[in-house]
Amino acid sequence: MKDAAARETALDVKRSFIVQAPAGSGKTELLVRRFLKLLEVVKKPEEVLAITFTKKAAAEMRKRVLERLPNSAEIAHRLRIQTIDAFCTALTRQVPVLARFGAQPEIIEDAKPLYKEAAARVFEEFNPATERLLAHLDNNIPLATEQLAKMLESRDRWLRKTGAVPTRAELEATLVSERTRLLKHAQALYPKASEALARGVLTQKGEWTKRSPPPPELVRIPGLREALWALYNMPPAQYDDRQWEALEAILALLKPAVAHLKVLFGERGQADFTEFAHGALEALGSVDDPSDL
Repeated sequence: MKDAAARETALDVKRSFIVQAPAGSGKTELLVRRFLKLLEVVKKPEEVLAITFTKKAAAEMRKRVLERLPNSAEIAHRLRIQTIDAFCTALTRQVPVLARFGAQPEIIEDAKPLYKEAAARVFEEFNPATERLLAHLDNNIPLATEQLAKMLESRDRWLRKTGAVPTRAELEATLVSERTRLLKHAQALYPKASEALARGVLTQKGEWTKRSPPPPELVRIPGLREALWALYNMPPAQYDDRQWEALEAILALLKPAVAHLKVLFGERGQADFTEFAHGALEALGSVDDPSDL
């Protein structure tokens, strides 16, 4: 392999690495080898933690690790190879008080009905922001509820960024800055990135097109597809005054919507994965005041 030296370097357990490579290039295999190396230097298997995004990836990694361990039957139950959702859930169960949970809630995988109900409760209250948003949407309450519910579904992306409602000038500056950053990143990977995006090399799901596939050299560039997809999904940098008024209104409604959602979670004894993730962050504490975990 041309990158054999880099793969060996990544097995140095005294150092940290970010590995980027296309699908099918052996990233999981490298992670398995590094996990096994770490097991050799720790006193207990529980000291090594591998986190994945999907259950399928966690199961595949666990299978490969166990196949290479001579004493796999003895320590299989002690290996910590899990999804990030499972990891967060485990943390909140260890210290429910620090996680700001009362009784441990039940995990709900499809919380869309709760997002919609929380959003609906917002529009049952008098709020100047609801009036402004509804005026923009021709008093279409179902549509406004749906838009706010979608914001709740993706609240992990904006929850820590809305301590105070940003001004129009701040939002415009952020949009321009983020668009510039994403474009520079994509162009660093491929100088003609904006041209490639304009040619429609991605599907609406962010995959390479099959009808008119891009040149093989593009497909082989690690991280390019993801960079182009992020750029493709960026909102426009400029809106008209009416659009900004609607945006500012929905931003003002985010906090009360989250408050209603938390009340609903408490009433039902349920929580989604995002809520467990926030609970885990609370349990871990801050940089200045970390918990015993």
